[in-house]
Amino acid sequence: MLSREENIEQEARDLWRTLRKDSPPEGLTGSDLLLILVAQAPELRYDRYISPHLRESQITRPRAQDGASSPPPLG
Repeated sequence: MLSREENIEQEARDLWRTLRKDSPPEGLTGSDLLLILVAQAPELRYDRYISPHLRESQITRPRAQDGASSPPPLG
């Protein structure tokens, strides 16, 4: 059975190979590999339509590029 750190390192190396299509650099820990991958990841817009922790009035919808309002929330 692998320790927590060994599991993190194995998963980080597998993720690196999947995302980068090459072998991860030697000498880096799993945490280091994850930090590099996250830092180089493209910034994506995240939009949550439904949340059990927020009231509908607390959820702000992003505006479209042309200034028009976004579609109403689902649900």
